[in-house]
Amino acid sequence: MLTINIYYTGVNGSAKKFVEEMITSGLVDKIRSEKGNISYEYFYSVIDEETVLLKDVWENVEDLDSHHKGELMESIAKLREKYQLKMKVMQYKNREEYNEDFETVIRKRTATRKFKNKEVPKHLIDKILEAGRLAPTAKNLQPQKILVVTSKEGLKLIDEVSPCRYNAPCVMVVCSDKSKAFIKEDSSTYIVDASIVATHMMLEATNVGIDNIWIEMFDKKKLKEVFQLDKDIFPICLLPMGYKSDDYLGNPNHLIRKNIKEMVEYK
Repeated sequence: MLTINIYYTGVNGSAKKFVEEMITSGLVDKIRSEKGNISYEYFYSVIDEETVLLKDVWENVEDLDSHHKGELMESIAKLREKYQLKMKVMQYKNREEYNEDFETVIRKRTATRKFKNKEVPKHLIDKILEAGRLAPTAKNLQPQKILVVTSKEGLKLIDEVSPCRYNAPCVMVVCSDKSKAFIKEDSSTYIVDASIVATHMMLEATNVGIDNIWIEMFDKKKLKEVFQLDKDIFPICLLPMGYKSDDYLGNPNHLIRKNIKEMVEYK
């Protein structure tokens, strides 16, 4: 696998305008459909508003070379010249299937709502679960209980309690044992603990190349019944996981983020 990070920098928002035209013109969709392309994603920076990152991933050098020699590259070059952008290219060959830098993981993570009919390898499931095991919980009481649903029978039960599996071949049901969670006065941390665990698992899934989504839209009471959960075990969220479908373009609102100044105050 070959990963290329390209930083486009302009002035007066030209880098973002370049990305918008890449998308609206159909160039992004065409590149994603090229032989050997695994990922073609743009990321906006909250620190440098004039720079945009392109993360371009290919199966091998041969497919990337074909892309570079194709007609699409000429169109991209013309757009780059139109917006007078500077480029900084960083290329990584023979990268492992996991252990990306944290900055890449948090920018790459996004909700996937259409999955391929392709199983998630067991060793990657184990890594995702390990991330959940290492997650912080109040007083380190670790009240989490995780169901890994991959069987046809189990996935059918998931479909009975939620319309949001999106054909994922694996669903992790993140639960919390209320009897084991930390209690202070009238407050319990069982939901917060499980939410932290789920977040760790989502980020690790993204890290190892497994697309995912957090689902809260499900019948919790029915899920407890069909999976025969003990009375103190409460389901918090579903994490459908797998490989996103080739024709899934993602949520266009994902990159719309508030300015950091709107959410941060220094005292």
